[in-house]
Amino acid sequence: MNLVLQSAVTGRARNRQLRIRPLLAALLSAGILLPATVAIAADDAGGAVRSQPTKAYAIASAPLAEVLNRYAAEAGVVLVFDAGKLGGARSQGLQGKYDVQGGFQALLAGTRYDAVMNRSGGFVLRERPAVAPAVATAGGGKTAASDVPSTLQAIHVQASTLGTVDKLDREMISNAAAINGDLTSMLRINPNVQFDESLLSSATGGEIAPAEISIHGAKPYQNEILLDGVSISNSIDPGNKIISGSPDFVPGASQSLAVDASILCEIEVLDSNVSAEYGRFTGGVVKAKICSARKQFGGKVAVGYSSSSWSELLIDPAQREDFEQSSNADLQPRFKKWTYKTTAEARIGTDWGVLVSGVRRKSEIPLKRFDTANESTTVSREVTQERKQDTLVVKADYTPVQGIHKGELTLAYAPSDNSYFLENFRDSDYTIKSGGLNLSGRLESRFDLARVTNQLSWSRSRQSRRGEANLYRNWRWSEAKNWGDPTGTNPTSGEGAWGDIDQETKSLEYKLGAAFTPFKTGAVTHRVAGGLELRKQEGTYARLKDQYHYLTPANLATTGAISRCEMADGTVDTEACSTSPTLTRGQGDYFRNLIIYNTGGFTVDAHSTSAYLEDEATWGGFSLRAGVRGDRDSLAGQTNFAPRIKLGWQVSDPLSLDLGANRYYGRNLFGIAMQEKVNLLKTTRQRIGTTLTWGPITASKPLNRLEDVNSPHDDELTAGLTYESDLLAGPLSVRYTHRDGKDQIVRRLLTGQADCNANQCYVFTNNGASETRDWTVSWSNARAFKLGSTVNRMWVAANKSDTNSNYSTYAETYSSALLTDELINYGGTVMRYSQMPADNYNRPWTVRVGAMTTLPARHLTVNNMLRVRGSYDSYTRRGTAQYEGAAIPNFELTRLPTSLAIDTVVHWSPRIDKRQELDVKLTIENLTNRKNKMTVSEAYVTYERGRTIALEIGYDF
Repeated sequence: MNLVLQSAVTGRARNRQLRIRPLLAALLSAGILLPATVAIAADDAGGAVRSQPTKAYAIASAPLAEVLNRYAAEAGVVLVFDAGKLGGARSQGLQGKYDVQGGFQALLAGTRYDAVMNRSGGFVLRERPAVAPAVATAGGGKTAASDVPSTLQAIHVQASTLGTVDKLDREMISNAAAINGDLTSMLRINPNVQFDESLLSSATGGEIAPAEISIHGAKPYQNEILLDGVSISNSIDPGNKIISGSPDFVPGASQSLAVDASILCEIEVLDSNVSAEYGRFTGGVVKAKICSARKQFGGKVAVGYSSSSWSELLIDPAQREDFEQSSNADLQPRFKKWTYKTTAEARIGTDWGVLVSGVRRKSEIPLKRFDTANESTTVSREVTQERKQDTLVVKADYTPVQGIHKGELTLAYAPSDNSYFLENFRDSDYTIKSGGLNLSGRLESRFDLARVTNQLSWSRSRQSRRGEANLYRNWRWSEAKNWGDPTGTNPTSGEGAWGDIDQETKSLEYKLGAAFTPFKTGAVTHRVAGGLELRKQEGTYARLKDQYHYLTPANLATTGAISRCEMADGTVDTEACSTSPTLTRGQGDYFRNLIIYNTGGFTVDAHSTSAYLEDEATWGGFSLRAGVRGDRDSLAGQTNFAPRIKLGWQVSDPLSLDLGANRYYGRNLFGIAMQEKVNLLKTTRQRIGTTLTWGPITASKPLNRLEDVNSPHDDELTAGLTYESDLLAGPLSVRYTHRDGKDQIVRRLLTGQADCNANQCYVFTNNGASETRDWTVSWSNARAFKLGSTVNRMWVAANKSDTNSNYSTYAETYSSALLTDELINYGGTVMRYSQMPADNYNRPWTVRVGAMTTLPARHLTVNNMLRVRGSYDSYTRRGTAQYEGAAIPNFELTRLPTSLAIDTVVHWSPRIDKRQELDVKLTIENLTNRKNKMTVSEAYVTYERGRTIALEIGYDF
């Protein structure tokens, strides 16, 4: 028997009679419950629906089995049926607004089936009694239902709620114009999300790392990103972006797992009035749901390709030669990107579903090893850097036809390997290894008193490095050290790199949430939700083998034993001494200083506890959601309470208003705490006098120190308006959000510190601050509308943003001028440092328009997105300016014009037979090849990428 079981989640449903309780909304986003607007009461006879607010649908004509599957997915219900019994019956789809039961009745009208709800809240397709009711025929006679034509009647009423700019559905994700296919790149339509200005650079088209985003001016590492309810935000060192400049630290990113968006069915952004259920952020929450199995048995394989030859790389003529002959990853003239995908899924019986999906994204970037021609070198002059990201997902869900429990198990494994080399050095290849593993189990139980969710998860992530050599030396060029370029002013031959480091975090977390059955006190209805979170983290830092850094080359004496590199004991120093005459000095050379990064490591542990309680009270047209969240962790040693208050007013049937006052506390100081002990693994040695004898080993003191700091937090005031009527054909939302960031973590350099290395320390303090004011307007059509034979969806969003911040990231040194908030001259305006506009993620205004057109008869979808980002001022520090007789820092401004781009996706899925189809997706970013400036300097201009094309071809069965 071919059984199909469908489980999915709805888009945002609006119900003017029932207010969505916060925890219930959160559980919805995790993909487990029925729509928040459908309150289910199960009885022994099979259950009945207490309240079913309507939701609108726009489902095209297709085989009845497919239409039922899609309807169940959009309605967010479980449906079990025998697909084989439906034969070749077709349906003309569903266009209109229905409650859950009404939608099934409309779809099954004229058949011999009914959709019956079971105790777990799911539906089973059952045959009506053998004697089917008579159905009127076109000629006025009657016939049995079993004799009805194989194409069912079309149903048309009004309207539908679809995916929005802040909650993307599966169709929006699969048709998004994002060549790298990462989770955060899907959010380009969201007006409250700003992207790193370097994301679309023409110079680095070969990169495939996830996009870094800011929400309401917060730094990228201040967002909380959840994958099936489990955090994938990086806790190790997310603010460190230096690729090749640090022997001690490994560069990181805001996401610990770079998952591919093709495994996702829903992405939602919570950016204001966020429920007390969510914590550990000062920006916003991004929730992503992994797809569950939908087919009885099926799968998909696909391969994708893009390259520099398929891209218009817009490079200033003044930089063209350096670009074409590039020897570093900041300039990538050539690249090839490949994507490989495979998915298999099955429904096992009526209760279980299993999905396995694997994705590999790979980019090859050939570069010169040396920044000159260096034709006489003895080593390879070209090397191919590689970026590789894998995503493996296994998800099993248990959704019994009978019973009050539902569950799911999820494994997400997403390692990344990125290879680099040190410019002008041999034996300098190294690989940055990141990513990790998430395991989680989730059980949801529907009791009479409450709907209870338990989730247990374990995760491991790393930010590590593997190097080709365990030393670093930069010799003066000689015949013996002859692989460098001898034509330079001070020619050298470098070798080695930074050595092997393992950084890893392990987390064990338990979450308990409960949404209680609504109750009344007089005329007030209460919806109470609460929960508890327990987390244990363990971080390790390990240097896997000794690493030797030889520094300060000096001339070798021309006479005596030292001229032969002989040490006092008669042995020859072959590691740090060369008798070969250097090209510029005419005599050998040796290194006077040695830094040893010793094998060893340490562990940092942290324990945190969180709890929240929230009550949404409604009376008449008013609602008040009042909640509080408490967080405590062992590193900060503080207990923080974050109030969350939202007041709503349903002014009239189409118009609602809300006000909110909220506080959000950031994640703990785990990553910063790990930096305190790193320098203790380092020792130094110096030559004694002018001899080759090494002096005693000197141990290093700490270089970084975490003081007694407070947890960073943002205070939010927000006001919103939503107008939803048939006149606008969809909800119009207007919102103002003010964020005040306090106690942000920065790094200061303090001198006179006897307990630190060289009497100076980098100390992490709470001197960072930010302020953001955002106006956003968004609209999306509430139902797909038809134009001829096409079905269309639209989204429009705009924002005006003003963000001031006195720091870029905790990894940069916070100067004394910033600490005292000195006056500066900013493009002719005198202001304080703290009033400077943020230097990234701060376009003053943006407009984003999306339109998706589907031709069902041709199995074709075309998605277009217009991105307009306002002009802004880029600044450069240029000496000082005079103000009231004193010299103050001077910043010169360069106006960068408005940038505009149109991104297009053409998605064609021709059917091979009723169970198989091809899947062809053509993506074109910056369709019009517009030259959008990124930066302007005295030397050259940099641009965003021009027209970039990617093609993916797959087979779906």
